[in-house]
Amino acid sequence: MERLQSAIRRGSLLALRRLSLFAASLWIVFLVELMSRSGWRETVRWFVLFSPCTIVNGLVVLSFLLLLSAVTGRIRGSFWILSAVFLAAGLVNGIKTNILGVPLSPWDFLLASETKDMTAYVSGLFNIAMITGFIVFIPLSMALLGALGMTRGRLMRKRRAVMALAAIVLMAVVYDDGKLSLQRLIRIQNMVWDPSENVRTNGFLLTTLMNVKFLFLHPPEGYDGSAVSAITASTAPVVPQGDGLRPNIIFVLSESFWDATQIPGVSFSKDPLPFFHALAERFTSGTMQSPQYGGGTANVEFEVLTGNSMRFLPQGSVPYNQYINRNIESLASILARQGYETTAISPFHSWFFNSKKVYEHFGFAKYISQEFFEPDFEGPFMSDRAVAKNIIEATEASPGPDFVFANTMQNHYNYLPGKFKENTISVSGVSGESRGLLETYAQGLLGADDMLRRLVGHYGKKAEPTILVFFGDHLPSLGENYKVYKETGFVQEDDPEFYDKLHRVPLVVWSNYLPQDGRETIRMNTSFLGPYILQLAKRPGNYYTDFLTELWRRAPLLPSESGYAAAGIKEMMKNYEKLQYDTMFGEQFAYGERKDAPPQEPMVLGFGPMRIDGVRTEKIGYQSVLTVTGSNFPYRSVVTIDGKQAQAKWRSAGEIAVVPDGSRPLGAPMNIRVCVKDSRDKTIAESNIYVSSE
Repeated sequence: MERLQSAIRRGSLLALRRLSLFAASLWIVFLVELMSRSGWRETVRWFVLFSPCTIVNGLVVLSFLLLLSAVTGRIRGSFWILSAVFLAAGLVNGIKTNILGVPLSPWDFLLASETKDMTAYVSGLFNIAMITGFIVFIPLSMALLGALGMTRGRLMRKRRAVMALAAIVLMAVVYDDGKLSLQRLIRIQNMVWDPSENVRTNGFLLTTLMNVKFLFLHPPEGYDGSAVSAITASTAPVVPQGDGLRPNIIFVLSESFWDATQIPGVSFSKDPLPFFHALAERFTSGTMQSPQYGGGTANVEFEVLTGNSMRFLPQGSVPYNQYINRNIESLASILARQGYETTAISPFHSWFFNSKKVYEHFGFAKYISQEFFEPDFEGPFMSDRAVAKNIIEATEASPGPDFVFANTMQNHYNYLPGKFKENTISVSGVSGESRGLLETYAQGLLGADDMLRRLVGHYGKKAEPTILVFFGDHLPSLGENYKVYKETGFVQEDDPEFYDKLHRVPLVVWSNYLPQDGRETIRMNTSFLGPYILQLAKRPGNYYTDFLTELWRRAPLLPSESGYAAAGIKEMMKNYEKLQYDTMFGEQFAYGERKDAPPQEPMVLGFGPMRIDGVRTEKIGYQSVLTVTGSNFPYRSVVTIDGKQAQAKWRSAGEIAVVPDGSRPLGAPMNIRVCVKDSRDKTIAESNIYVSSE
């Protein structure tokens, strides 16, 4: 009995020591999150409510602790080293999130990034949570190590080998995203489309580990300056034979836009796309192969605007969030050099998909995001007609030619009944959940069709030559595991065209000045759309669009890699990859002198720079109201007086009524400013400070 009790005690002690390592790991996780979140309450809340993520973050730290202990032979020393590294990273993440609104990412350490400019902001950011965290860290850590009985001595080789093996296995289980993945087992999702929410939900360390795989980008074989020069020298320049016209070029990426009427055996009580169908019969139209299904709009934008291809990047990556950290040639920069006013429009948050930074790197002069829209919702998202309104207003305000790239949100996922006030189209030929999904989706299509009708109606009456390109980004996700598509027979599991059918998006190209007898039927990859439209508009491109034009003429629809040789484009695809690498990650050899050119003017958020020109006092009843006059005030304008937000009512883009709080002495000067804040309470645009004594 004594031997049994002794064995139980030894086993319990051994188990306790093993658990002590995990407890120490959780302690590091807590302190890292405290540095990242800058608040005890938020950190404790995450630790408790997101316990599966907390545990996996603890396993991440444990794996590194085991590995470092196996290398150094000392557990306590490894704990302190690991703590210093992880806490420093957590602190930098907290600083970057506070300043820029986006978290620290693995690619920040490898690519030129805004993180290099953060040192000027460090002072003053050590808040109470950070200071108290540092104060309690060392004594509590020492007490924890002592209470957990962690050895001070050097580990024996056999134990170090076991720890190393355990660390490798643990890392593989946590890092892997295959069938045996711990992430998949407890349903952890890598939210690459929203880095901030990814960190808030999954924790900083786990999110960082999940994103490490996107760093493994190596130069293509044979990439160097001479290789790039040879490619560009051998590319025949596309010289437009035009009459000098600079038409407006408007791209509309319609969210989840797809022609649902092509589903076999399904009938709609009325055509959800009557105008699109009529237009497609008279003007150039067709389909494009999108790199996405069900989501990932930013990746489609990336291909259309830059001509780059997702096939050369890691699966699951989102270039907008991970790789666009430098100025990159796009349709915006190409046309800006030709005198175009370049505007990006999105009816969603300016921070989503890192859009503010990306559009600036692409060379857009203006970015009109949701924060600058007047509220006009259809369901949970901004309506398509609101986007059409802003496109029209942006081009009307510009005296010269415009390039506009706009996307929509009205028909964004999900498609459950009740999303819109009423579904006015009934569907037959399918039942149950699938019927409800299709009817809701069809209702959203009505909004897209109406938007197209509004734009064509407006520019059809204008004398300015205009080209309108209206296309979908990806097919809608209609139920889990392609539910609607399979139930209706649109695709089958063994369908050889499975991928093609679910990645084929429609488009129509309308113009108010080109002859209709030039109508074409398009079938191409989304990365070829930009060069095609430049050629249609008879506008010059650059070396890259010239190369893509040649590739498009040889193979408008790119096959999989195994089909390159049969299509006669194997060498061209190698060159394509080299040019893409050069512009995104390499030395930008092909840019020549342009890469050393002076930086472009900062991009303006909104319809233009906000400016206060004057302030006057009005008497409304018994109340004194300040009327702030100026230009480009959006509906969501916030007015501050001496830095404090005041009660304000927007009247127009040139006038805001403000009610002072009444606490200031009569005649005292006031510093008045108008600003715009995003959904995270970050100021994204602001006017001049106007000093008034009224």
